[in-house]
Amino acid sequence: MKYDVVVVGGGAGGLATSLTLKSLRPDLRVLILRRTKMQPIPCSVPYITETIGSVDGCLIPDAIVKNAGIDLVVDEVVEIDRARKLVKTAGGREFEYGKLVLATGAGPVKLNIPGIDLEGVVLVYKEYEQLAKALEIIKKAKRIVIVGGGFVGLEFADDLASGREVHVVEVLDEVLALAFDREFGELARRKLEEKGVKFHLNASVREIRGKGRVEEVVLSTGEVIPAEAVLISVGVRPNSELAAKAGLTLDEFGHVVVDAYMRSSDPDIYAVGDVAQKRDYFTGKPVKAYFSSIAVAEGRVAAMHIAGIAPAKGFEGALPAFSTVVGDTVLAAAGLTEAAAKQLGIDVLPVKVEAVNRHPTNLRGAAKVTLKAVFVKSDLKLVGVQMAGSEAVGEAINYAAAAIQQSLTAYDIVKMNYATQPLLTASPLAYPLQLAAFQAIVTTSKQR
Repeated sequence: MKYDVVVVGGGAGGLATSLTLKSLRPDLRVLILRRTKMQPIPCSVPYITETIGSVDGCLIPDAIVKNAGIDLVVDEVVEIDRARKLVKTAGGREFEYGKLVLATGAGPVKLNIPGIDLEGVVLVYKEYEQLAKALEIIKKAKRIVIVGGGFVGLEFADDLASGREVHVVEVLDEVLALAFDREFGELARRKLEEKGVKFHLNASVREIRGKGRVEEVVLSTGEVIPAEAVLISVGVRPNSELAAKAGLTLDEFGHVVVDAYMRSSDPDIYAVGDVAQKRDYFTGKPVKAYFSSIAVAEGRVAAMHIAGIAPAKGFEGALPAFSTVVGDTVLAAAGLTEAAAKQLGIDVLPVKVEAVNRHPTNLRGAAKVTLKAVFVKSDLKLVGVQMAGSEAVGEAINYAAAAIQQSLTAYDIVKMNYATQPLLTASPLAYPLQLAAFQAIVTTSKQR
């Protein structure tokens, strides 16, 4: 069977590509091929145990695809025949394509340690079948060791803490250390410690022990932690085996090398999402950046190009922008941390401000918001923002990300028009990003 566009993978990147194509060109025949029978929402995976309560409550409805007039086949693609422009599946089927989009995502990193294959060890997959098995293991366990103190590890810890003994093992000296400056990581850790989560920093797992199933975890420090389940959350690697087998060019991390319009080394094959190469927004160098928001942006860029709508600029690079919830606190970041900027040799001016998300501050729902902005010292260009506070932080960080992408300076930011309302926002005199920009200007003027 022949299609104008075949998309391999039904996650965020694959869906964005397919839906955008049908919106721009309803005449195109589009097929999604995915190997999982139902498609989980990746970012919701840490909440399947308690907050959501099931894998079935964490699914992207297939109706979205079918209602858009997109064909969907559940089967695994095992080979790409570039010469004949067709894909072959494990089920013995063949599909011809005009353009092919690889959106095969990424899979969890499996640590090479003794006991990793014991029953009770869980890897964080994004496919229905593996998640259902993981949920069954986690639900029964009362003592759980989580390996990895990044976003996913902490979100699992937060969801599992009630009624369980939860330990988090992190090889670095603070949690969230690759995404936030230390003070924000400390805040997240304290919030979880208040819920009873125990942390083991500067430590790694030496061995997982048990007779057939997990019984205890041995750390590099020599400490032994009794456990009934071990959840491994130490990162992911791209699912690029199919691309490699087809002879497409990969980078040093195993991602498919693409141009600004997401075209691979074969002009008829595109790659989007976690499997596609990302280039850092600031340096232009290949970087690991696995976010659904980036996958969606890439999918739309690829679809526009395939549909014949080629904007002057394609995807301009991966700008880190993310948020998480720990206890009752939202943490979010965009761009560079102070530490990351210094590693790049950028002379920066960090500014920290505090505000309240209501005015007057005695209104119901009032809560403190902390914002740390990182400006380039020479011209006060904004390159990074970190925030902690109420739910509003989750959207406020996107406002900050847009300012960074537009290369705005503190002088630009203080002139921006913005809306405030007593029941919704901080006072216009203390709106966090504008307040930080003003403080940067004040500090610079005093140094002259």
